[in-house]
Amino acid sequence: MWAVISLVFGLVEILVGLRFVLLLLGASLESGFVTWVYDASHPLVAPFGTVFGHVSQVIPGTIPGSYFETASLVALVIYGLVGGLLVRIMTPNSRV
Repeated sequence: MWAVISLVFGLVEILVGLRFVLLLLGASLESGFVTWVYDASHPLVAPFGTVFGHVSQVIPGTIPGSYFETASLVALVIYGLVGGLLVRIMTPNSRV
């Protein structure tokens, strides 16, 4: 069971991490892959969108169209902690 939990949370981390990097680098929405990553990761990031008051920030002097999305970083930390905790709970002979 812990392997399934690791796999699911690992895939969530990869998807949200890709979102963060693509936004940071100003990836083009004309790419089907980029659009798919944004659409698939939006429900995972949305609950954390207002943690710091603003979903994303344009950083002056960076690539045009790039954003530093704090919600993605918060989501990465939270999903990592929750996934790690669940794996630890489900692992036989582990102490929580």
